[in-house]
Amino acid sequence: MEDKYWPIKDRINKTYKTSGSDNSGLSTYTYNEIGYRGDTVNIPIDILAAGCSHTEGIGVSDNQTWPYFLSEELKSSHINLGYTGRSNDYIARIVSLYVRQFKPKIVTVMYTYPSRREYWTKYGPQPYTIHPWGYFEDYPEKHRSLTELNTPESNRNNFIKNHLTVQLACEAAGSKLVWNGSFLDFEYTDTKRFDGDYFIEGRHATAKENKIYSNKLVGFLKDNSYL
Repeated sequence: MEDKYWPIKDRINKTYKTSGSDNSGLSTYTYNEIGYRGDTVNIPIDILAAGCSHTEGIGVSDNQTWPYFLSEELKSSHINLGYTGRSNDYIARIVSLYVRQFKPKIVTVMYTYPSRREYWTKYGPQPYTIHPWGYFEDYPEKHRSLTELNTPESNRNNFIKNHLTVQLACEAAGSKLVWNGSFLDFEYTDTKRFDGDYFIEGRHATAKENKIYSNKLVGFLKDNSYL
């Protein structure tokens, strides 16, 4: 049962030519010992990046994601915890887990759409989005129930809960947090927010767009004493 719906463990130490919504066969997706893009976990990790498909880099190869460009510019090791279709629930959970393990210098989070959720099932945590896919295509009644609970107020409250969880986890690990709120549909900010004019609607960023965002992010980190 646990092997259904493409769990992370199915990606461990594997390389694919397709991933998520990208079936073009034009990009290379290489996953490490814990099932993510980025460097091996057998070296000290300087940067953790977390998010959904916009962070994972759907539609571009391993050396064309914004976390990769960031790590190259800073001459640092990194793990890209981006996972297609995932929610801010996922981001808070995975950052809390791996920031304790790796204790990186910097954690950079690109939060996703606030309407998304993580729903725990016998198959493990499954991603809820407004448009059902994967698990929720097979269980439409559960999708309807979650959709009825999905309101602007609950989305905002859920985001704040997750953001505070990420903040506390980073503080406990001694890691510096910077976050992107481009996909939020409400006002919320603090001194650690940096969007860098990044907003890709209805598609994923190209390698060039990822490089531009990475360059702007490096500038913010330098200007705000992260480095």
